[in-house]
Amino acid sequence: MRDSRGFSLIELIIAILIIGVIAALGGSMLIFTVQHAMYTPNKLTTDFLVSNAMDMIVDGNSSAKGLRFARQITAVAANSVTYIDQDGKTVVVTLNTGTNQLTRTINGSPDNNFLRYQSGTGISIVVGRNSALFIYYDVNGNITATPANVRMVEINAIARTGSGSFGSWQGQSEFSTAVYVPKYQ
Repeated sequence: MRDSRGFSLIELIIAILIIGVIAALGGSMLIFTVQHAMYTPNKLTTDFLVSNAMDMIVDGNSSAKGLRFARQITAVAANSVTYIDQDGKTVVVTLNTGTNQLTRTINGSPDNNFLRYQSGTGISIVVGRNSALFIYYDVNGNITATPANVRMVEINAIARTGSGSFGSWQGQSEFSTAVYVPKYQ
């Protein structure tokens, strides 16, 4: 009978292979966990920003009412809308595609309370579907560019940090909504 005191070469190679497979799986799971730990706060921040932007555009705040309360749409563009709210204030919401900043003016004065936290956060708002923040529809559901014919405004926005890609550990959120604009006589 032979007395065996060590491992054979085959047993050693199999043990190394098993340890390698376990390390590879554990390493990929660790990278995935760390990536989610970095991505999730960015995703939540972009979710909050774009959701708040949509709320401000649709409902407004104490400074001016939103599109839901528009008495009349006076000018339309792919990234800008001008309307008169129920209080008679002229409101202009614009996305500057150069700086990716969303702004609002009320009766010609900048509204400094409108998304005031957007600057300096590294988060940009970019246009969504059809390369337009706003898409305007008439009473028949056709796209229109005539302010007097607008009955519904579709709003599509994307907020992102950096490129917004998960692989770069950044966040991106896309929101869309539509607002019915009644015709007052």
